[in-house]
Amino acid sequence: MQYLLKTLVRASFLAANSLLLAADESVALNLSALHNPVWTSKDNLRDPSVLKTKQGYHLFYSRFSSQTIGWGDPRNWHIAEVFTKDFLTFTNDRDISPAGCASPGDVVWWQGRWVLPYQTYPSKPTQLVFAESTNLIEWSAPRPFLAEVLTLPWNGLQRVIDPSFVVDGDTLHCWFVGSAYHTNENGNKFKVNLMGHAVTHDPKLETWEVTTPTTPLLGISTHAPDGVENTMIFRTEDHWTMIYSEGLISQHLTRATSPDLVNWRLEGPVKIPRQKWMAHKYGAPFVWRDGDQWLMILMGTVAEDHTAFGLLSSTDGEHWLLLPEWDSDERK
Repeated sequence: MQYLLKTLVRASFLAANSLLLAADESVALNLSALHNPVWTSKDNLRDPSVLKTKQGYHLFYSRFSSQTIGWGDPRNWHIAEVFTKDFLTFTNDRDISPAGCASPGDVVWWQGRWVLPYQTYPSKPTQLVFAESTNLIEWSAPRPFLAEVLTLPWNGLQRVIDPSFVVDGDTLHCWFVGSAYHTNENGNKFKVNLMGHAVTHDPKLETWEVTTPTTPLLGISTHAPDGVENTMIFRTEDHWTMIYSEGLISQHLTRATSPDLVNWRLEGPVKIPRQKWMAHKYGAPFVWRDGDQWLMILMGTVAEDHTAFGLLSSTDGEHWLLLPEWDSDERK
């Protein structure tokens, strides 16, 4: 009897979550009511990630709140989550991680629970971690995973950041970023960010196959001599699309495509005009399906290095349109 009750409880739980998973993609955000930036705060908002459910949109992000000595203090960094139904009103803004964490990736449904990857930051060495939840409200303490990529031969600085998850059938893919020093043809030495990839079938995320053991998947290019970061992968028609931040100093977005999540073809920069909220820099894209279009939330930086989030839309995942920007008088 006790076993039967446990089975029924688990079946009810999985059924409830399957309904939560089945967010109706035909129900779309009313973009006509929105202007960029869609969300600002006294805190520094970074690295957005969105999960759409039937109830609305769960927005995860890195919260930098300079309460102590600044950027290098782990006490100023948390993974936070806020909820919105319309990107006009945001509720229940809260930290869901211990201090010293940043860069949330994709929330995915994996082997009976929600999984959210992120990283420790800024304490060294940084490491990849994940948290688990059954209800998108209570999250477990972070657990390390893929520790072996710290010592990959191309990850010379033994640093790993920016995990991104994709579930494809019974396989969980993870893209991550390592770092090394590079000396260019002029003899200048500088840090570069390099992208790696691993897969697992393990429900506990303990056993992985690293598919980039000796060389990175992506890194230095003519467009970005200092490498890449902040990877986003989503399914478009008969292929997969990757959009990521290219370059550290002169950062912009770049697109790649793949038939199988393993072999990638570079498609070139994603052209986006500037708006005031992103005048200094923009990056950290996150993309999801919404109605008959794709939406992208993007981190923008103004000259004084404060950040905000804005939205873009696309019908094909290749060409992107920014929402109109708030007029300064409209916001008063």
